[in-house]
Amino acid sequence: MPPPPDERLDARKSAPVKTGRAITLLVIAAIAVAYTGIAERRDDAEKLNRWTQEQAIPTVALVTPQRGGEARDLVLPGNVEAYYRADIHGQVKGYVREWREDIGAKVHQGEVLAVVDTPELDQTIEVAQSELAKAKANLALAKVTAARWGSLRASAAVSQQAADEKEADAKARAAEVEAAQSNVDRLKAQKSFANIMAPFDGVVTGRNVDVGSLVRADGTNSPALFTVADMHQMRIYVPVPESYAADLKAGMKATLSLPEYPDRTFDATIVTTSHAIDQKSRTLLVELLADNRDGKLSPGAFTRVHFQLPPDPIAVRIPAHALLFRDDAVQIATVGADNRIKLRKVRIARDFGSEVEIAGGLNLDERLVANPSDTIDEGEEVRVMDGAGEKPGAQGPEAHLKSAPEMAQTARERGE
Repeated sequence: MPPPPDERLDARKSAPVKTGRAITLLVIAAIAVAYTGIAERRDDAEKLNRWTQEQAIPTVALVTPQRGGEARDLVLPGNVEAYYRADIHGQVKGYVREWREDIGAKVHQGEVLAVVDTPELDQTIEVAQSELAKAKANLALAKVTAARWGSLRASAAVSQQAADEKEADAKARAAEVEAAQSNVDRLKAQKSFANIMAPFDGVVTGRNVDVGSLVRADGTNSPALFTVADMHQMRIYVPVPESYAADLKAGMKATLSLPEYPDRTFDATIVTTSHAIDQKSRTLLVELLADNRDGKLSPGAFTRVHFQLPPDPIAVRIPAHALLFRDDAVQIATVGADNRIKLRKVRIARDFGSEVEIAGGLNLDERLVANPSDTIDEGEEVRVMDGAGEKPGAQGPEAHLKSAPEMAQTARERGE
């Protein structure tokens, strides 16, 4: 049954009202969505601006100095030398007749190592001996003549002048005899060098002759015939850097390690230093003495010398990656209470590779920047990395922004 006319009229009148209300609600919803989107975008822009400013502040990790002050083990390369070492050269010209001792032989002082034939010297000695015999004969004749003229002077048969001349001639002949005798002695002394002898007890470490080898008298221009070394004790020479020169004193103990004896060390003692810094290498030459009764140490060997240096009470250790090198100066970057950078110059006392020892000037509570950037500057503000090792505020700007659908969804939720 159709509705009454009055009801149909009321329905027609209420329809526009409902439509207007719906449009009004849609407009209000659109305005809310637009306002929410604008607010969201303004908030995102503010967040992006804050994030950008935060990211402009560099984030740094910190390290703290560690106390040094412990006994320092200084290891330096050294050279092992014999206690005595002699290169034996020839003193007379000739040819080697025989050699009696080879390398490695233990010899005693005065023991003959080789014999040299000296035919030219032998002939010279014979001539000198003949000259000596002639001088002696002339002296005998001069003495007889002087005696006869002396007796004739008593009878006034000869003048005093003539007698004095004969006496002077006899003295001159005596001087000739002495000269000839000295020449013979000199040549015989040279002949004694035909026997090449050991100058002291030791070991033959070098032999450069063989039977028939020519030996020259100018030994400085020819290789040594033999080399003899006294190895009951060994001298160790170590060039020590100038920065450690004041720490090494006579009487200090050290240990030696050699590559041929990896499981053994040898004791040594500092006996003296050169007391002068070499201008080329800026090192101090230190001499140590080591006992070698078992003969394990050899001349010319390379060794690592371990010194135990006294501790430095004011020294501190820091990681090597905390150093900053600028303008030929070593610096560190510290972070103050206001999280601003302070640059300080330091002096490296020792370099351990991954760590360095700073000679004073640092406190143990200092906050040092690890791996400081080359662009870091005095007074620059930094953010300190937290203990977990993550950088605060490290999220990107996209973490603070939302997509358009997400903002619309948020607006609809808020409208509901």
